[in-house]
Amino acid sequence: MSNGISNQIGNYLHADGAARRYKIGGTNYVIGIAGAYNAFGLIGPEHNGLFILNDDDKCVVLDRHCEISSGYHGPSAEQWAEFKRVANLPLTAFRNFVENHPRYRGN
Repeated sequence: MSNGISNQIGNYLHADGAARRYKIGGTNYVIGIAGAYNAFGLIGPEHNGLFILNDDDKCVVLDRHCEISSGYHGPSAEQWAEFKRVANLPLTAFRNFVENHPRYRGN
């Protein structure tokens, strides 16, 4: 198995260390870098990039941010940098980032 898809949370396959839990503004999130998307056994490494899950409500907030051609072999340097940036945003900036993202799945 490739190192970019050695772990799974929900439908998202990710590398070791590429998913972490955060509490932001009273809500628990999982922020990660997907190497691929598992669509019921069909693994799609072209569907990769940062994902944010709301762990309290058990839903996808957004995904496929900062995609590369294939996540099969692990995150790119740009994805790692964006992962760190997003995970360290203050509450208001985090909410603005999420709510203005084209892949945002909120109300």
